[in-house]
Amino acid sequence: MPVPNILHLFRVRLRARLAQECFALAGIAIGVALLFASQVASSSLQGSVRQLTRGIAGTATLQLLARAPQGFAQGTLAEVRGIPGVRVAAPLLEASANMRGPRGSAAVDLVGADASLSRLGGELVRHAALAPFGGIGAVVLPAPLARAVGAGRFGQEVAFQLDGRTGELPLYAQLTSRQIGPLTSSPVAIAPLFSVQELTGLPGRVSRILIEPAPGRARQVHAALARLAPADASVEPIDYDETLFTKAATASRQATLLFSVISALVGFLFAFNAMLFTVPQRRSLIAGLRRDGYGRATVVAVLLSDALALALAASALGLLLGEQLSIHVLHSDPAFLSLAFTLGSPQVIDLRTIALALAGGMLATLVAVFGPLLDVLARDPFAMQDPRRGAGARWAGRRRAVAGLACLLGATAILLRAPDAAAPAATLLIGALLLELPIALSLALALAERLARILTSIVPHVVTMELRAAPGRAVAIASTGAIAVFGGVAIQGAHDDLLAGLDAAARELNAASDVWVDPRGSFNLLDTAAFAPTNPARLARLPGVQAVRPYRSGFLDYGDRRVLVIGVPAQATPLLPAGQLVQGDARLASARVRGGGWLVLSRAIAQEHHLRIGQALTLPTAKPTRLRIAALSTNVGWAPGAIVMNAGDYARAWASDAVSAYSVALAPGVDPAAGAEEIRRALGPGSGLAVQTAAQRVRAQSRLSGLALASLAQIATAILIAAALAMAAAMGATIWQRRPRMAKLKLDGLPRSQLWHTVLLECALLVGLGCLLGAGFGLYGQQLADRALASSVGFPVAHSIPLAGLESIAVVLVAAVAMLALPGYLAASVPAALALQD
Repeated sequence: MPVPNILHLFRVRLRARLAQECFALAGIAIGVALLFASQVASSSLQGSVRQLTRGIAGTATLQLLARAPQGFAQGTLAEVRGIPGVRVAAPLLEASANMRGPRGSAAVDLVGADASLSRLGGELVRHAALAPFGGIGAVVLPAPLARAVGAGRFGQEVAFQLDGRTGELPLYAQLTSRQIGPLTSSPVAIAPLFSVQELTGLPGRVSRILIEPAPGRARQVHAALARLAPADASVEPIDYDETLFTKAATASRQATLLFSVISALVGFLFAFNAMLFTVPQRRSLIAGLRRDGYGRATVVAVLLSDALALALAASALGLLLGEQLSIHVLHSDPAFLSLAFTLGSPQVIDLRTIALALAGGMLATLVAVFGPLLDVLARDPFAMQDPRRGAGARWAGRRRAVAGLACLLGATAILLRAPDAAAPAATLLIGALLLELPIALSLALALAERLARILTSIVPHVVTMELRAAPGRAVAIASTGAIAVFGGVAIQGAHDDLLAGLDAAARELNAASDVWVDPRGSFNLLDTAAFAPTNPARLARLPGVQAVRPYRSGFLDYGDRRVLVIGVPAQATPLLPAGQLVQGDARLASARVRGGGWLVLSRAIAQEHHLRIGQALTLPTAKPTRLRIAALSTNVGWAPGAIVMNAGDYARAWASDAVSAYSVALAPGVDPAAGAEEIRRALGPGSGLAVQTAAQRVRAQSRLSGLALASLAQIATAILIAAALAMAAAMGATIWQRRPRMAKLKLDGLPRSQLWHTVLLECALLVGLGCLLGAGFGLYGQQLADRALASSVGFPVAHSIPLAGLESIAVVLVAAVAMLALPGYLAASVPAALALQD
């Protein structure tokens, strides 16, 4: 058959079954949208780090990076520029700050640079005109950031709060999307190097030097830099921050991967349900073509034209829908990670993400369209034998049961032996669920038949008859609900357990203090911004204060992890978060850390570097320090891991007396709120330090944890909504096609009310069975996710069996039945005369 004839035949068939094809198109589009949105949410944060790095560094490939917030001597710059083969060397001084304007405030990464940075050609500084404002100390901001704080006029003063002090810089320019593209979403403020040095109180210091070697000289330059680097700096590739962020985002990637698997299956089942309504027409088409003498190749070409046209249209629609989902529902939220990395909020879509979504849509379409392929290969194209009948079907059922049990055992083996492999285990669980569901449906129908003999109503008889007449469609509909509830229970349960574990860690970390005094700004929620001690003795003399102790914390790049290092005052009680220790004696570890020379290390870091309790390790701090491991802990809520030591060891390791916060113990009987107010009055309104009670601090950290994990709850909700819509649509279309049979039943004397009850009972049976089985497997999936988060990432997880399963069942069941109530009633109102039509 010539290609034009194939296309003409496709147009004719499309007009004849437009409604069914539109339903199929919607099903495939939803599957593509779910898969696409999940991938965009996962890749956007990583893409944000990459864009920002390149936006500043441009053509630089190496960097000399400080190991401490106070940076290293700026005099090193001249030595770096003197290395043979160095084409450009540009200094930077970076500091996290709270930027304030007339309309509000925002956390920003304040970057100090000189004119040499423009020579690297980064997009963020290409149009910034660094040289003109070098002598006047002005700041350049991305336009959305300037508008957010109300800084819109040239020369308008913008305040920066950092390290317990406040400074101001006039606005020089706003960078628009026409100049820097998606980097307008980056929370970065660029100012002259000397201005940032003055604001931070770090004259003659830089955080890093960006280096572009001459062509072919990279290796020689790297070796020279390694010899030249001072003790408080290290030589790293320019994409080092990307490597660190990749490790930090491990948990997010695992959750997204799990969601991608589940959403792809939900979308596929939706598409499969939709395509079931076109199978009879396609089988008739195949039989007609074979009867007219066309060979298998022609029939396959005709089906392939169907698949390609449907897949392209559905995938295009799915990409548009997925883009909106990624913006409004499954958007990326940097949350905790923004405390250690400069992240924007762009929607980063790469070709790989698009290709993956298109491939998923094409695969679902091909499987659905080529369902009748057995008829094409049959010797007798008119012998439409049902493969489900006879002994072969019983043998196939036994094989499915055995295969399902094997999948379940495989998932259990992974749970016990390799709990970090959550995605393969989840795939096996889903496979077991789909394989065992037909058996569960058969048992449910057998039970319904037994109950029907007891009841006087004809409704159960009609329901079992209809479901046995089309078991494939019944299994497909029940599978959609089962997969959705599985995903909802597993993801929502893991979300609740992780949130409870993070809340417990926050409470333990704040247990040793009644009131906290630290630099203002949301960027400093973990107290990683150091400041010079400002006469703590004055606070200690207040009537309601018993003691003021120095608390120190910050980030340390250890291997490919940016770990959180916590320096707890040696006098604090409790000294360690005992509930976070996973190996080692809590009392002995506390005594050792209090005495100095010992630390507590996250188990994930210890496993990665093959360390054990009692072993010594050297931390690459500003002054490399050797400490011994007293105990192993969770990651204390920070994904890359944490290190806990006493504040004195921290000061020696960083060669600085700067503190990150004051841990204030109030006098006995003093209310924390009253004590905080007393300290606030003593500091005065112009202080750059904020005062909050331990309870307020715990609530703030819990809110941020909730934001960081909000995407998991959104994922679970999106899956349940998609499943309810898919099941309602599939059953609605099925019921509407059954109107002639309903008319015959009405002709036999069944009233409209009983016909309507059959629709509702059928829906409740399929949805309820699928949801119940999905919830059971979902609880198992929750344990998989919990073990993966606790084992591979090291998160504090509170293991539980929440009510998420019952909630998911109720949501899907009520939504599906409610959506089917009116269509079912209308279908039950079919006139009996329809049964008499030819």
